[in-house]
Amino acid sequence: MEQQWPALYQHDLAATPFGSPQWLLSWAAQLPPPASPLLLIAVDRSGVLGALALLHEDLGDGTTAVRTMPYCEYVTPVGSGAQDHRVAEALASRVTGLARNGAVVTLENVPARSALGTALRTQPGWRHTTSRTAVVPLPLNMAELSKSLRRQHARRERALADSGRVTYRRTRTAGGLLDAIPALKTLYTAQRETDDRGPTPRAWTEVLRRCAGSAFIAEATLDGAVMASQLCLYRGRHCYSVLPAMNPAMRHLAPGHALLRWLAGDLATSGFSCLDLGPTRDIPGQVEYKSQYSPIWGVTLSSVADGAALTAHQRPGPGTAHGTPGDAFTHASLTKDGTA
Repeated sequence: MEQQWPALYQHDLAATPFGSPQWLLSWAAQLPPPASPLLLIAVDRSGVLGALALLHEDLGDGTTAVRTMPYCEYVTPVGSGAQDHRVAEALASRVTGLARNGAVVTLENVPARSALGTALRTQPGWRHTTSRTAVVPLPLNMAELSKSLRRQHARRERALADSGRVTYRRTRTAGGLLDAIPALKTLYTAQRETDDRGPTPRAWTEVLRRCAGSAFIAEATLDGAVMASQLCLYRGRHCYSVLPAMNPAMRHLAPGHALLRWLAGDLATSGFSCLDLGPTRDIPGQVEYKSQYSPIWGVTLSSVADGAALTAHQRPGPGTAHGTPGDAFTHASLTKDGTA
C-alpha cells in the first residue's frame, strides 16, 4: 500500500478521501494483531489499473473474515481504471473467490451505481442490503426550502440567539485540528446510547495527524462551551461529514442544525460544491434531519458472501479461486499486509 497506493490515488480524481493512503494507512496501523490489510489488484499488460483495500482477519475458530477497512463511508477501487466495468468485474469475481474458499466476506458502503456496486450485484449468491446517502449541494439556498422548513429554521435560530453568545469556528491548521479532537470525542461519547464508544481520542489523534492536510473540525459554541462538533474530510471541492456530535443536554436548542447551516455557508464561501452527509441510518429522525437541507439522495450497498451461500452458485469466473486471468484485459490478484 505504501508503494503503489499513493500513485493510484493521485491519478484517480474521483476517489474519495476515504481511499487516500494517509487515511487507510492510519487506520491499518490501529488494527489488532489478528487483522491485516488485504489488497485486491486489477492489472492488464500495461500495469495496475485499480486496487481495492480490504481487511483480512483470522477469527480464531478456523474461519477468516474479509471486510472493508474501518471508517470508510464510501468503498470503491482506486486507480485510473477504478470505474471501468471490466476492472470492477475482475475485483468482484476475485472477492467472490475468497468467499468460495471459505472466507466470510462483508463489503459495506459500496455506492450502488458505481462499477463495483454493479459488478457485485451480478455475482450470484451474495446478499445485499441498501442504505441511503445524502449530499447537500452548495451553496445552500434556504429560499428554495418549503415555508414550513424555513419557519422551523428561523425558530431554531431565534431560540439559540436568545440563549447566549453563539460562535462558529472551523480549524485551519494541524494544531487546531488536533486540539479540537477531545471535545468532539467527549460529545460523541455522551450522545451514544450503546457501549460502543468508537476509537479513543488517542487513536483519532494518530489518524488525523497523518490526514491533517485533508481534514478539519467545525464547532458551534454557546457561551464558550462546545455544543456541537463535526469532523470532515475533503478532496477538491467535495467535503464529507465523518463524525458529527452534539451535546445531548442542549438538544432542545438543535445545535446540530445550527452547526450544519453555518458549516454549509462557510464551505460555499470557500469554494466547495457540496457537503456529503454520508450514510443515513434507518432510525427515527435521521432521514427527516437530512431532508431539511434538500439533499441529493444516493444508495450504498452492504454485501455479504460466504462459502455456504455460494455453494449452489458454483461457476468459474475471472480470478475467482486462484487469481487466474479471466480474459486478455485484466485479472485480480491479492496481496496481504499492505505490501503491494
